[in-house]
Amino acid sequence: MSKHGSGQRLWAPRHSGWTLAHHLLPSFVLFAFVSATGTYALLHGRPVLSTALFASALAVLMGIVSALRRPTADQPVQEAAVATSTGTRAATWFPMVRTSAVWAAAVMGLAVVILVASIALSARLLFIHSYDPLLLILLLAVLLVMGGVYVLNRGIHMARVAATAQEPGVYLTRSRILLYGSRGTQEIYWNDVTGITEADPPRRRPLGKRGPAWIVLSQSLEQPGTRRQLVIPVHELSANPDQLKRTLDHYWVHAAERLELGTEAALLRVEGFIPLD
Repeated sequence: MSKHGSGQRLWAPRHSGWTLAHHLLPSFVLFAFVSATGTYALLHGRPVLSTALFASALAVLMGIVSALRRPTADQPVQEAAVATSTGTRAATWFPMVRTSAVWAAAVMGLAVVILVASIALSARLLFIHSYDPLLLILLLAVLLVMGGVYVLNRGIHMARVAATAQEPGVYLTRSRILLYGSRGTQEIYWNDVTGITEADPPRRRPLGKRGPAWIVLSQSLEQPGTRRQLVIPVHELSANPDQLKRTLDHYWVHAAERLELGTEAALLRVEGFIPLD
C-alpha cells in the first residue's frame, strides 16, 4: 500500500471565495464591459440590443458566482452502487459537483433570451433598416449569436449533470471505469485502457497555476464502436484530482488488485494516494 501523502502534487489546492478571484479576472472584465454596453444601449433607445447584452452579463455573473461558491475541501472518496451497461455494480466513487436543476434551467433560459434578441436585432438592422457599415452589423450579430450558443451549450452540460439519477462522478468497478458528468455517461473497460495521462484542450490552457484541465484515458481502437478517449474534466471534480489520477494509475497497472474496488479495502488503499499539502 502506498504511504499516506506520498508523491508530489500536480494540481494546485482548490480555492473558493475571493481567493479564487484572480483566476476569474477575465470574467469580471467581461461582465463589466457587457453590462456597461447594455446600459449604454438602453439609454440610447436600443432595448433589443440591451436585452441581449444584459442577459449575457447575467450569464457571466452566474458563472462567477458558481465558481466562488465551490467548497475548498475535497469531498472524500466513497463506496457506491453504479448503473453500468451490464447491470448495477459496486464501485469506488470519486464525486463531482452536483449541478442544481434550477440553476441549469436559468442558464438555458438566458441563452434563449440572448439568441432571440440577437436574431431579432439582426433581422431589424439588416432587413428593416439600412444601417451602414453593413460589415459591423454582421459582426455584432455573429458575436451575439455565438455568445447565445455558448451559454446554451453550457446550460445543456449543466442539465445533463442535474438530470441524471446517478450521482455525478468517476466510478471504478472491478471491470471498468465509468464517468457520469456534463458530457453524459461514458464507460471504458480496464483491459481496453492503453494509457492514462494529463492534458489541456488543444491550443488552450486553464488560467492560473491549477494543473492540466483533463485526465485522459486512452482506449484501444481495436474495439469497434468505442470512443478513442475518456476525458475527465478536472474542474468538475469535487474529489481530489491527484488522488484520482494516482488511483487510476495504480489499478491500471495492478490488475489483480481491482477485485477490491467497491469495498472498504479499496477506500483504505485510496486514502494513501492523498497528496502532500
